[in-house]
Amino acid sequence: MNDTKFGTTVTLPSDTEIAMTRAFDAPASLVWKAYTSPELLRRWLLGPDGWEMPICEIDLRVGGKWRYGWALPDGSQAFEMHGEYTEVTPHSRIVNTEIFEDNPPAVTVVSFAEEDGRTVMTTTMRLVSQEARDAVLATGMADGAGRSYERLGELIATL
Repeated sequence: MNDTKFGTTVTLPSDTEIAMTRAFDAPASLVWKAYTSPELLRRWLLGPDGWEMPICEIDLRVGGKWRYGWALPDGSQAFEMHGEYTEVTPHSRIVNTEIFEDNPPAVTVVSFAEEDGRTVMTTTMRLVSQEARDAVLATGMADGAGRSYERLGELIATL
């Protein structure tokens, strides 16, 4: 699979991984800030249009926890995910666990590679099996992430 969703390239590096890559016209420090500041994250990490993010908790340090929750404005649907940071290298790399409902934990690695004032952000999610990976893909996650990263690019342009 090599698909582009809203300017984000989605690939399957292995039987258990999903990678999403997008370039931003901004330095890594600015992309990092938008990725790690709850007040900014709530403005772009929304998936498909129409969702809100009432829960956004970040303790950005090794051993620190994070928790995100999304809902439709009418309250008809809501979901949460959470995890723990296992590596934090400012402006460069974040590694964390990700737990969604009763699914086994995934490990997510986000890298921020800057060159000439432009940053390539790559998010790689490693799941426990090919079946788990395919189930995540079947949720439409790639479309939601693609739209979120498109919003991130729009937000960064205003900062």
